[in-house]
Amino acid sequence: MPVRLMIVDDHRVFGQGLEAVFAAEPDFEPMSISAPSHVVDMVAAWRPDVVIMDVRLGEVSGIDLIKQVMLLPSPPVVVVLTAYSDVATAISAIQAGAVGLVAKDASVEHLVSAVRAALLNGSWLPADLLAAVFASLPNPAVVPQQTLLRKLTARELQVLTLMVSGLDRHGIAERLSQSPNTVRTHIRNVTAKLDCHSALEAVAVALRAGLRPE
Repeated sequence: MPVRLMIVDDHRVFGQGLEAVFAAEPDFEPMSISAPSHVVDMVAAWRPDVVIMDVRLGEVSGIDLIKQVMLLPSPPVVVVLTAYSDVATAISAIQAGAVGLVAKDASVEHLVSAVRAALLNGSWLPADLLAAVFASLPNPAVVPQQTLLRKLTARELQVLTLMVSGLDRHGIAERLSQSPNTVRTHIRNVTAKLDCHSALEAVAVALRAGLRPE
């Protein structure tokens, strides 16, 4: 089954250009949308696996659209495409539910890699933003570490540790001798129990709570 990819950008030519890039990949079925008002309904109807969302869509906020999309049953993973690669934009996108952020002036290869990482339940942030984003996310340190992590089962804590160590869903599955779908379920449970909107935010919370890579 091809990966359904929706590209949301109010610049039609730019969106169609990205559509052509992903159409050339053998495992993607892309479509582009330039009208922000149609996005939520189109996501609900077409049920894409991943959405590339521009942050600024005319008078409409892409961040707000991500929040709406995340309320749908079985929402897609979202990668944000932005000309504004700053900490505030990255934090807003992560807290809305995005798992990656790519600058508009990045190479198409970079964007394709970010989308593939998102599909593997990974995350993608520019290296120069990563530390700043983790440092700026709400600090859960007021909650004792044991209290925060007590919400997780032993297996979920193991999965979270491997996420902090940088492994994607398939890497975790191989390490734990479990199926990628089972690991995906664990990651979703971890994210929900830590009251996070994405796997990336869960990793940030875990680091702030004191969990360290293997």
